[in-house]
Amino acid sequence: MTRATTMLFAAAALAAAVTVAGLSDAQAQDPAARGKKVYNANCMACHGEKGDGKGPAAVALNPKPTSFTAPEYWKGKTDEALKTSIKAGKPGTPMAPFPQLNDADVSALIVYLRGFGGDAAK
Repeated sequence: MTRATTMLFAAAALAAAVTVAGLSDAQAQDPAARGKKVYNANCMACHGEKGDGKGPAAVALNPKPTSFTAPEYWKGKTDEALKTSIKAGKPGTPMAPFPQLNDADVSALIVYLRGFGGDAAK
């Protein structure tokens, strides 16, 4: 490999690393964006794109998934209660546990979920 080729590869690798680092910083600074990514990967199939409990898998579930758009769902709902439901699941329901999610992902997911509930979720 020539020196010019080596330098070109090094510059490309550096540019890629800076771009990836920038994306990571942006996600860390915007919990809702990070939460949306976590939601889309782990929750949307059951809870739906709009958080209304009408995801594609919901038709086969009993009881039906929670609608995060329902104001009554948010009454007295603490972040700690949400974290427990996410990490441990909800026995007696189809809500599976997600212990693989780290605390930062769970916190970001909660921010995103509260966005579905509007004023009732604040």
